[in-house]
Amino acid sequence: MSRNIWILLAFLSAPVFADPGLDTVRTLGRLNGEALACGQMALVDRIRISVVHGAPKTREVGETFEAATSERFLAIGKDKTACADARTLAERIETAIQAMRTAFAAQMR
Repeated sequence: MSRNIWILLAFLSAPVFADPGLDTVRTLGRLNGEALACGQMALVDRIRISVVHGAPKTREVGETFEAATSERFLAIGKDKTACADARTLAERIETAIQAMRTAFAAQMR
């Protein structure tokens, strides 16, 4: 019995490997929340279109994106000093879009 407990504990304490695709969606969600909070609506459109066309259409992807968007939007709140300039934000977004495309390349064929 105690051997089974040790095996179970070892299994439960093993590192959980993140899904690189969902990580990129989470990053884009955070950037989307930042763009929303900072009034960068063209960048919001760019992100949403990229996610719609570049990520699998699953509940998990949608929920991950929306949760990250909401979290970042609320974190910035009305403190516009947390806003990056549009060019810097756009560069971060483009990098994240490329990472998402790479992560989901095989699934989106």
